[in-house]
Amino acid sequence: MQTENIPVKKKLSVKKILLSALIFLCVLLAVPFFGIPVYISSRGGNNFILQKINGAIDGKVAVDSISMGWFSGIKADKLDFTNTAGSTKLTAEQIAAYPDYISLLGGKVAIDKAVIDKPYLSITIGVEKPKKKQDAVVVSQLQPKKTEKTPSVPMIPLDRMNLTINQGNVKIIAPDAEQIMQMLELKDINSKIAIRPIGSTSDFNVAMLVAGANDITNIAVAGDMTPKEEWSLTNAYGNLSVDVNGLELATLSPLFKALNVNVSAAGSVSATVNAEIKKGQFENLESKISAKNLDVSGDFLKGDRLQSANFQTDIKLSTTEKFINIGRFKIEADGLTAEAKGTLPRTFDSLDKFLQADSTDTLQAKFDCDMAKTLKQIKTIAKFKQDFDIQYGRLSGEINTDGQAGKRTLAAKIKLWALEGRFPVKQIILSKPVELDAKLVSQEDQIIFEKFNVDSSFVKAALTGTTENMNYTADVDLERLQADMGQFIEIKPKLTGSAQLTGKGSLVKKVFTSAGKVSATDVIIKMTNGKIISEPAATAAFDFSADFAQQLLTAKTADISADAGKINITNLSMPFGENTASATKLHATFSTQIEKLMSMATAFGAADSNTQFAGLARGDLAFAKTGDVIEASTKKTDITNLKISSPGKEPFTQPNMTIAFSGKFDTAKKIYNISTLNVTSPQIKLSGNLSNAELGANTKTEGNLKAEYDLAAVSSIVSPFMPQGFSAEGKRNDSLWFSSTYPKKDPQQFKANLNAKTTFGFDKAEYMGFDIGKSDFNVKIEKGLMTVAPFTSTVNTGKLNFGGSANFSEKPTLLKTPNQMKILDGIQLTQQTSDILLGYMNPIFANATNVSGTLNFDCEKLVFPLEKGYDKTIDIIGTLSITNMKLGSPLLNTIVQITGGSTEPIITIQPTKFTVKDGIISYDNMQMDIGKYAVNFAGRIGLDKSMKMTVTVPYKDQRMPIPLKGSVDKPELDLDLGSLLKNPQIQQEIENQAKKVLEDLFKK
Repeated sequence: MQTENIPVKKKLSVKKILLSALIFLCVLLAVPFFGIPVYISSRGGNNFILQKINGAIDGKVAVDSISMGWFSGIKADKLDFTNTAGSTKLTAEQIAAYPDYISLLGGKVAIDKAVIDKPYLSITIGVEKPKKKQDAVVVSQLQPKKTEKTPSVPMIPLDRMNLTINQGNVKIIAPDAEQIMQMLELKDINSKIAIRPIGSTSDFNVAMLVAGANDITNIAVAGDMTPKEEWSLTNAYGNLSVDVNGLELATLSPLFKALNVNVSAAGSVSATVNAEIKKGQFENLESKISAKNLDVSGDFLKGDRLQSANFQTDIKLSTTEKFINIGRFKIEADGLTAEAKGTLPRTFDSLDKFLQADSTDTLQAKFDCDMAKTLKQIKTIAKFKQDFDIQYGRLSGEINTDGQAGKRTLAAKIKLWALEGRFPVKQIILSKPVELDAKLVSQEDQIIFEKFNVDSSFVKAALTGTTENMNYTADVDLERLQADMGQFIEIKPKLTGSAQLTGKGSLVKKVFTSAGKVSATDVIIKMTNGKIISEPAATAAFDFSADFAQQLLTAKTADISADAGKINITNLSMPFGENTASATKLHATFSTQIEKLMSMATAFGAADSNTQFAGLARGDLAFAKTGDVIEASTKKTDITNLKISSPGKEPFTQPNMTIAFSGKFDTAKKIYNISTLNVTSPQIKLSGNLSNAELGANTKTEGNLKAEYDLAAVSSIVSPFMPQGFSAEGKRNDSLWFSSTYPKKDPQQFKANLNAKTTFGFDKAEYMGFDIGKSDFNVKIEKGLMTVAPFTSTVNTGKLNFGGSANFSEKPTLLKTPNQMKILDGIQLTQQTSDILLGYMNPIFANATNVSGTLNFDCEKLVFPLEKGYDKTIDIIGTLSITNMKLGSPLLNTIVQITGGSTEPIITIQPTKFTVKDGIISYDNMQMDIGKYAVNFAGRIGLDKSMKMTVTVPYKDQRMPIPLKGSVDKPELDLDLGSLLKNPQIQQEIENQAKKVLEDLFKK
């Protein structure tokens, strides 16, 4: 029987466990549910909360009681706060809030109702006393050290809130600009603010009394807003109303002081504003503002000061996508009156409709502005320079429309006159008023320009006819233009001459077409560098159309003729406005005198004035630009009688030359592809292609060039790429291939990753006094390592042997010989060789004349930089010798006077090992056999021409070392007695001679 009862007991025990767990869970949930409100509402809970608050703020908070209920919300009765200094006090009868606790658990703040009853805020700001220097030091010592800012606690997003303030009051006592204490009271503040999520309507209603020392002002602000995407007016809908009655701005000074805002304001203001906002714009706006004795300054005006004894505005308008409908628009201020009524178009379509004969829309407007008074108050806000000052000047105008008997008239007159002032630091005076006088008549389906005239000292323009058939003219005096407009806009070149514009046009269905001519006569432009551009007669004939619907400008032709040549543009297409999808395209043919064109380029500083060009160029040009990509090409450009001249060089001349080119360039990505490059002339044939493309994070640049050319003919062109003084002759047929893939972010790695093959050579060349025979070089570069294959050539009846390598990944790039090499073998010396090379080897070559001999140079090591500015990286170990040398030099003459012998000796420089290191040439013993006498040089010579060297000369069966002084290009033997006596060998010789003299005396 017992075994049968066991399962029943197990079932009962499981039920008990589940029941116990459920009871425990209920108790666990019930304890905080009931316990938290009870604890917070208890005296202990109140004290705990106040202790935490008072420990975190500057001051003390007291309340009669704090209570909480899950359904009755949170309430604090009799709130009382005073800061430590006693300058700020806040009391409230009760603060009650009814939060949505479930929203709090979801990470959002939602307060269905919040009420603040009878809040009272009092703020007192004392007069600032000037601090003494020693007081400032004490204060700085007492201030706590700044601690690192801790990250702020993330704000919980506000989902919704309904806030009501009942019978609020604010009192602020603060000193004004004169340090006199003033009091401001905001009384009977009653407001309701309802904040809703984005997409829902939020509203507010605030009313209060502003009480100063002598007056009380009512202020009421109400409105609602429905933001669509974010908390901003963009695409928002809503309403706004503002009512201010006789507010004395001076009473607000305590408020500005409390907010730490540097603003000074005086005058009285009354305002009513009612507005309806739709899609972020005022769809309906009605506003009246009246201000007297207005005087406002402060930081927000950036130094400007708004002043007006009387300022009145009365505005009523509504807006649509196409029109602004003005019921009334009146502004009256010191120096400015403006009045408008009617309809103002906002788009091209609405302008077309506005001008139609059957349009019921009208517009009347007039304005009169004293520019001196107006601009003086808004100079900084309008971003004028501080030294801009208008002393006199008036701008006035009137616009009127009238319609009757199927005819509509639009008349406008605008005049700017008596303008005088300084801009920016020079006196400006407008010599004649600028006037616009226009009258447009709309009849049936056309608009008639009865008059549309602009008159000033520098331009006279007129437009007559209809929109379908209009005529226009303009005459511009360039000298007067610079005299008047140059006072406002800096025009550096000095201008004289005149320009005329005549043409016809039509505007039909948003397409403006025009054909006309611009001519310039006796134009002289004197540049600031003294260069003068003269254009006796230039013309430009045009025929174009502008489609405002498609925002596309097209031109059938544009023929430009000037002293430098002619250009004819056809099939021009160019987008404007917001049209960025269409491409800019044009085809052109041109004929230009290169000399005159380059003369203009030189005057503008775009070409080197030392290089002169001449010739006639005729050709074609195709151009297209889509976004950042440009395509340009010329099928054939012919240049006849080309001549390029530079000082000290033979001119480069070609009787005829043909150029063909085609390329594509991405200006944003800085990549290009030149698919065609052909240059053909009797002495030059060049063809090839170049490209620069993106490969992920890398850029690949490569090219192929083939050239047939006569070195003598192109020497003046290639000389900038050759060593100075190098000249060569011979007909060549060379090729160049190169390719480099390098990081886009580091273009300097181009050479380090370069692969290339090329050949170069000549039949004969001259360089540094060497007459070099026929030579051919094969240059190969692999991954930045350049190799010049060893070659041999004849030089000055001797031999030149050379070969080397350079690593372009090194900085600087150094040319190195591979091993020991006899570079110069039996080279005949010349005067030029001596001047350039040997002057640094030995001071005896300084100012040498009539130099001859045979030179040999064996090199163990040669390292030479291929970039300027790295002379100290030159590293040479070599052996130099010269035989059968003759020369005349000041130092040689001095040495011969000491040693004796022939004044025109035959000299031999024995093989001498030398080094070049860190910019210093040095050797221990360079023996120079001058006739039968051996003279030895030892020391160092710097590439900066410094020198520290000793010459040992034979003297009366002795060898006497004599120091050299001066520089390598002006050396002298130091024969000063004091210096000589310091020489041990000379001292020994003197002792020997003195001993001999004494011995001779005693013998007697």
